[in-house]
Amino acid sequence: PTSAARSAPTPPMSATTLNRLSEDAPELREPWPKDALNDLLVLLGAGRGSIDAVEALDRTGLWGRLFPEWGAVRDLPPRDAMHTWTVDRHLMETVAFASGLSTRVARPDLLALGALLHDIGKGRNGDHSIVGAELATHIGRRLGMWPSDVRTLSAIVRHHLLLPDTATRRDLADPATVQHVADALGGDVGLLELLHALAEADSMATGPGVWGDWKASLIGDLVRRCRLVMAGEPLPQPEPIDPELLEKATAGGVHVTLAPGDGKHTFVVTVIAPDEPGLLSDAAGVLALHALRVLSASLGSAGDSAINTFVVMPKFGDPPDAGLLRQELIRATSGALDLPAVLAKREAEADGTGPGRYARAAPRLIWSPVSTPGQVILELRADDRVGLLSRLAGAFAATGANVRWAKVVTMGSAVVDAFCLELGDTDSPALRDRIEKAVLDVVPRPAPAPPPAENTDTD
Repeated sequence: PTSAARSAPTPPMSATTLNRLSEDAPELREPWPKDALNDLLVLLGAGRGSIDAVEALDRTGLWGRLFPEWGAVRDLPPRDAMHTWTVDRHLMETVAFASGLSTRVARPDLLALGALLHDIGKGRNGDHSIVGAELATHIGRRLGMWPSDVRTLSAIVRHHLLLPDTATRRDLADPATVQHVADALGGDVGLLELLHALAEADSMATGPGVWGDWKASLIGDLVRRCRLVMAGEPLPQPEPIDPELLEKATAGGVHVTLAPGDGKHTFVVTVIAPDEPGLLSDAAGVLALHALRVLSASLGSAGDSAINTFVVMPKFGDPPDAGLLRQELIRATSGALDLPAVLAKREAEADGTGPGRYARAAPRLIWSPVSTPGQVILELRADDRVGLLSRLAGAFAATGANVRWAKVVTMGSAVVDAFCLELGDTDSPALRDRIEKAVLDVVPRPAPAPPPAENTDTD
């Protein structure tokens, strides 16, 4: 066929054909014949054309005959505000995106089936990854797959969130983090490869802004480290602090440097200043004022000076001059610049109606242990707002919680932020309650329900 013919859209199936199939098509024996599985894989590999085809089959009940499990996710609304589609449509969107990544994996057939089934456990009681893995096992056997492939398909569904969750919420420089992922996957490099591709397809099928350079680099770094562990190679060691930075820290004063980052649109801002409470909040606030979105923050010290490193991405254009950032930081730390007031003004201007603190969904806080004694991870899922990291850092400082590192991932208008907090011997339920209250005071909250209408009826 000509290139024009190959690029032409696939004509829709006629209603007559669909009705005839629904009435006369024989039931597939189990396990499926090999040709039937191959035909399914051809359909799933058809790119975006597969979406309309499956929807047409589903409307006539044909798809449900092939996959009875589909009934629980059909037209199921998403629980998360960042999801654009219903669960069944999201699964097909993921299949479409996965078809474009088929050359990145050794088993594109397993990638396609994993994309189709990764959220099949939703709409049922229990963890959808665990429930879905059991369903995937039954489905794989029904399709006539080899037992080893059935196990891999089940593992794909069980661990489809492992890479994105770990990359965006854990310290990748901690060997225990990487070892945990390698152990969970049983050292299977092929499974790691499939999950890497699925993580991208799943994110792209979720909604605008969920997949980007920063998330891609985080997951890519985790996969690279896992490959090294699985191959028995040593993990890369963190770079020692630049002697020039140490010299500046020893000399004292305030210093700000800005250099290109690893990503296409990322930069590294290093702040050296007296190590005093509130420095993280002030630095993050200055970066926010200059339209620099903080992607991650690593905090260190030398002598009486803090050496804090921020990976940032300009919201538009080029980043400001490092000298301007230094001047603003000096004003902020001295009290000459009222950061909270300026941030509130910027937020009101951006929102156009007021403080802009109302969210679509309630924020969620999750505590997790880490291998280092005295440290915990607090994960925040919430709607974004202007200067959120600055406000959060101020909330932590007010409760006495010391932030060791932070990782910030923005997905559209929502954030998934992880903070490693050093609580030491003071860790207690009461302290965690105070920290949670301080955090919830600065994140957007759902708008209050309107009061019930007054009954004006008269007898």
